[in-house]
Order: sequence, then C-alpha cells, then structure tokens
Amino acid sequence: MSFLEGAGLELGIGIAVGMLAGTTGTHGSARGRMTLLAAAIGLIVGFLLSGSADLSGPLGALFGLLGAVVGCVVVSDVVSGAGRREGGSGALGFLVSLAALIVVALALLLPVLTLLIVVALVWLGAARHRRAQRKHAGLRVLR
Repeated sequence: MSFLEGAGLELGIGIAVGMLAGTTGTHGSARGRMTLLAAAIGLIVGFLLSGSADLSGPLGALFGLLGAVVGCVVVSDVVSGAGRREGGSGALGFLVSLAALIVVALALLLPVLTLLIVVALVWLGAARHRRAQRKHAGLRVLR
C-alpha cells in the first residue's frame, strides 16, 4: 500500500467517525465537545489502523484526527441547519449514517477517492460559511 492509499484509508475512517458524531446536529459549545470526542476517537482509531495502512503510528493518528474533526464540524453544521428548518433531523441522521458507511467502503476499496470526499467536505463547509456571512451582512444593513 502506498503512502497516498494509506493516508486515504486513515482519512476515510476518520471522516466516517466524524460524520457519525456530527449526526447529533449540536451547535455552540456542545458542538465543540462533540468535535473533541470525535477527534479523540479518530486519533485512537487512526493509531490502531496505522499498521494496516503502512503508516507510522503518529502519522496514522494524525490523519484519523483530521478526518474526524473535518467530518464532525461540517456534518453537524448541516444537520443542525436542517433541524432548524424542518423541525426533525432523525431521517437526516439516518442518511448521514448511511453516507458514513459509504465513505468507509470507499476508504477500504478505493482509498485515493477519499481525497475527493475531503475536498467535497471542505467545499461544503466553506460554502455554508460564506452563505452565513452574507445572511448576517444583510441583517446588519436592516438595523
């Protein structure tokens, strides 16, 4: 297994852990605590799987941690926003859990494609942040 494949495997598993933690849809300080929990789990899982990914222990742990943090922050933001609009996020949590299983399958079968998932998550998070900034800028004009 090459370095890129090993990194993709570790990132994919970390992202799936973060996505599962993000299905709670928390915001504020609760999101921070949930992100820390996902980061700790991603760190441990990344360290434990580093041997099968042909990476050193600390490097595997770092990739697992980064994937878990990115996955948790972006997914919890999406689930929280959907919960505010639609009232319930149970079905969305189920769909995100299925997506996390797909991410794990991709990480195991085609680990290089995990990098596309990372890019998609970063793009989604940045787009949501820009949209929120425009919304708040418009509200400031109304004062």
